[in-house]
Amino acid sequence: NATAATGSHRPLQTLPGSARFLFFGMHGFLDEVIFTSLFNLVEKSDRSLCGHTSLWSFFMYGSCSFLVEKLYLYLHFGRGWGTLRRLPIYVCFIYTWEFTWGLILRQFDACSWDYSHYPHNFMGLITLLYLPGWICLSLYQDVLSKLLLKIKWVKEGTCLNVENGELNGQAEPANKGHMK
Repeated sequence: NATAATGSHRPLQTLPGSARFLFFGMHGFLDEVIFTSLFNLVEKSDRSLCGHTSLWSFFMYGSCSFLVEKLYLYLHFGRGWGTLRRLPIYVCFIYTWEFTWGLILRQFDACSWDYSHYPHNFMGLITLLYLPGWICLSLYQDVLSKLLLKIKWVKEGTCLNVENGELNGQAEPANKGHMK
């Protein structure tokens, strides 16, 4: 029992929302740089593999993934929905999120994308051309959410034990005498 193994008898918790948001925002940055570099390779034969993003992307991806994770928790654990049933909701949410952010950023001349030259676009802010990518990222989102749920957060100064090969939190150095 993780609670009994802690020196302060506090239960272990999942990562706080701020850490999850930060993780998702940074992950979105990385995803966008990789995607744009590969897309430029295919579309323009640009072998330099230079990708790009915008600082706004950190907030867009961080907040979107954070909320999609909430959807995952509710739909998977609360409603018992499988992946294929959740997927259309994720994709619709992502398109709505991208469109809304794009519309707002355009008002301030800060929108870093324009899909008007792509087929099946709406106002140049979203395009069905990216549907396969959003589907893949939605599936990957579930994988990331499952992984983040396994990471346990422990407040500093909590003394923990390792029992039966399982880490019940953050272990203190052996020379402090806090390990049993």
